[in-house]
Amino acid sequence: MKAHVELKDELSSVTEWGANVRTERHQPDYILMITVLMLTGIGVVTIYSASMVYDLHMGLSPGHFAVRQLAAAILGLVAFAVCTYIPYHFWYRHAAKCLLASVALLLLVMVPGIGHRSLGASRWIGTSSFHLQPSELAVIAIVLYLAFLLTKKLPVLHDSKRALRPALVITYLLTILVFAEPDMGTAMTLFLSATVLLFASGLRIKPLVLTLAVSFGLGVLGAHMASYRSSRLTAFFHPFQHAQTSGYQLVQGLTAIANGGWTGRGFAASISSTGYLPESYTDFIFAVFTEEWGWLGDIGLLAIFAVLIWRGFHIARYARDRFGSLLAIGLTSTIIIQAAINLGAVTWMLPVTGIPLPFISYGGTDVAINLLAAGILMSVSRETGLVMPEEDTIADIISVDELRAERSQSESTEAKFPSLQQPARVTRLSSRRGRKRGNAQTRQQDVGAPARSQRNLSLSWRAQQEMASDRRGRQNGRNSESSRDKRNRGKR
Repeated sequence: MKAHVELKDELSSVTEWGANVRTERHQPDYILMITVLMLTGIGVVTIYSASMVYDLHMGLSPGHFAVRQLAAAILGLVAFAVCTYIPYHFWYRHAAKCLLASVALLLLVMVPGIGHRSLGASRWIGTSSFHLQPSELAVIAIVLYLAFLLTKKLPVLHDSKRALRPALVITYLLTILVFAEPDMGTAMTLFLSATVLLFASGLRIKPLVLTLAVSFGLGVLGAHMASYRSSRLTAFFHPFQHAQTSGYQLVQGLTAIANGGWTGRGFAASISSTGYLPESYTDFIFAVFTEEWGWLGDIGLLAIFAVLIWRGFHIARYARDRFGSLLAIGLTSTIIIQAAINLGAVTWMLPVTGIPLPFISYGGTDVAINLLAAGILMSVSRETGLVMPEEDTIADIISVDELRAERSQSESTEAKFPSLQQPARVTRLSSRRGRKRGNAQTRQQDVGAPARSQRNLSLSWRAQQEMASDRRGRQNGRNSESSRDKRNRGKR
């Protein structure tokens, strides 16, 4: 009975210590913050130069669209600052609510009279002057929910029915709702972001590859379901043969990029934005930027995006727990995917899909949502560790069969001590690679190991690594003291 009380006190103290470690915060990642502010500022300035002639032609002020983008950016910066100082575990507790709200908005946008329809698509809620695009929120909602789900399902991660299937159902549900607006570009971004999270979580590769292959086939089929989508594919394969019809925008974008040269024409000196290039301040704003600042300017812009991506994955690598890592990976991936699709379309590497360039293209909802996502990423950066975790830590799992075996073995212990809750043990993936699963004797030894060697799932894996490093530091300190005493005795 005494041993039982000591064991219970030890487990409670370890859990309390882990909770304290999770709440220790430091300064956010200022490199990421400066990068986000630079991209937002570049976007507002480029929108001003790309839309100035169009504004004058429509009888508006020269900075009409730039002012609207600046107002949306200010709102986004407020959300950025607020989310930076909200602990990111807040999103773990409310991920399911965010998902339900996103699904409700996606359904609401299809209701006649509520959803704002433009150019044959119903993608917005509100008036023509102020509206919200729910599909942009759905991209963030799927990242939050999958990070929550794949963290909660950690002990049964290799059980496809309990982990993979729920994740795919939610992903396909949101993808279909966005695709039905119709908005194939955002649906593609949502699905690819979810796929990156599924791969990063440590799920089995084979069912994921099969799912991706089937989804690719369905995507190609969906691209031919509408005439305007099939015309985009035709324009992608033969743009110069359709230079006056479906390939006009792509040809004009390539012309603007070629006219930019190495140094560009200068600020507000773009010829393509004077009426030759449609949507010059939205989807094809990169072509206007290249014409004004040249290929050297493109290198600088891409370098800023590269810094943002580097800091995002750096935060994911040093995050204290699995949820923080998956959250940082998902949010960074959304920016990568949007930028890659947009740049690929403008430079004739991908078909035109209507995806804006993050932080640069005109769109109030887009810039506000991207700044909100960056704020959540900054919140994760406030709780990163100082030491890089060991490899495969994010993929630490325990097989379902072994978990069930441990539960059956622990029934007798729980019957004797009902107040003691036996924690589930999480074993390193790398330690299992050299061990045969059929070795019953080894598995029995693992089950019967003392409770000190078991890991509590409520404790973050980053906290566990810090506990181990602290123990190694104390051991090294004792060894150095003993060696110092031996040298002193030798001198005497």
